[in-house]
Amino acid sequence: MQNINDSINRMKNINEKLNDMFYKYSDEVAGILISMISRENFLLVGPPGTAKTTLVYTLSKLTNIKWFYRQLTKFTDLEEILGPIDIAKLLEGKVERIYANSIVESELALLDEIFNASSAILNTLLSLLNERVVYDGDKIIPVKTWAVFGSSNRVPDEEELQALFDRFPMRTFTEYVLPEDTENLLVKGWNLRRELDELRPMASMDDIKILNQMQTNFILNNTKDISKVLSPVIADYVEHIPISNRTRIKIPLYAYSLLMIQGFKPEEVTPMMLKVAAIRIAKYLIQNKDQLSEYEAFSMTHMPEELLKINDLISEAKALLSNNIVDDARIRLIDARDAINSIKAKWDKSLFSLYKYEIEEMMNNIERLEEMIENER
Repeated sequence: MQNINDSINRMKNINEKLNDMFYKYSDEVAGILISMISRENFLLVGPPGTAKTTLVYTLSKLTNIKWFYRQLTKFTDLEEILGPIDIAKLLEGKVERIYANSIVESELALLDEIFNASSAILNTLLSLLNERVVYDGDKIIPVKTWAVFGSSNRVPDEEELQALFDRFPMRTFTEYVLPEDTENLLVKGWNLRRELDELRPMASMDDIKILNQMQTNFILNNTKDISKVLSPVIADYVEHIPISNRTRIKIPLYAYSLLMIQGFKPEEVTPMMLKVAAIRIAKYLIQNKDQLSEYEAFSMTHMPEELLKINDLISEAKALLSNNIVDDARIRLIDARDAINSIKAKWDKSLFSLYKYEIEEMMNNIERLEEMIENER
């Protein structure tokens, strides 16, 4: 039991460390950690220069995981993925590969611009992503790869790429930060650059495997109770955004993974916590950016009333300030601050932790509007 508690604490610390290092990257951080614990493939979609590769590289250092990286093009050949042909064996009339340092021997893989893959690479990846094997000639080769991350600046619309896209059931859609966030981005970016060389492992592959096994066993032993809690939430969600049967079945796995990276053991999870976690991870199940608004509408209908009230106060303050009604805007912001302080005093630790990043974002918005008011003087 002590090993399990230690593993949960280590992954919680990594979650906090990554959120501290990367600016406004909580969705991406949670997504890659959930995928690691769930042993799931994960897709990061976003324009170049949004730290997708750096995030995965940092995770590999914090977990001391052997990782494999390639940027794919139409000209990438199988040798770059599976390893070169062994020339010594070839001279003996045998066709064998040297798999060392290839994706076959890696524990984590990042395939950049994955939808640029050639048809040969595409066929290889389909079996690797789904079955964790590769077909190399007449050989079936098991791979050590625990999870595969793909990155791309687009969602493919080509029919021949849909099977590959479907192998990544969890996804994030990253954008450049807003112009007003540039100062904070610069500070975080340079701190990140300094810290990367000094990073030391905080967990290991053993921790990830321990947590994966624990949550899998817990779900198997409590399937009926978990299904009763989550089925209404999932049914409501698929009314907004259709998802496959296969993905619906995995939602409990993702939800418990989210809770574990926040420090909770499965047996500590209440029905309310599980519902909130399922709502949070539903964001990773959208197909494209156009569905984000659908998800936000779904999420808002399930958000605690206290948070909805704070959102309304901030929106009102912003509208009042844009119309130069400064005194009323200031009152709304004071009310919003008071409401957040009330939440901190009233909510238990588990609920507060689930909405930590939303509350932090609200505080950032309040502080930004208060600064605008000060500048009006």
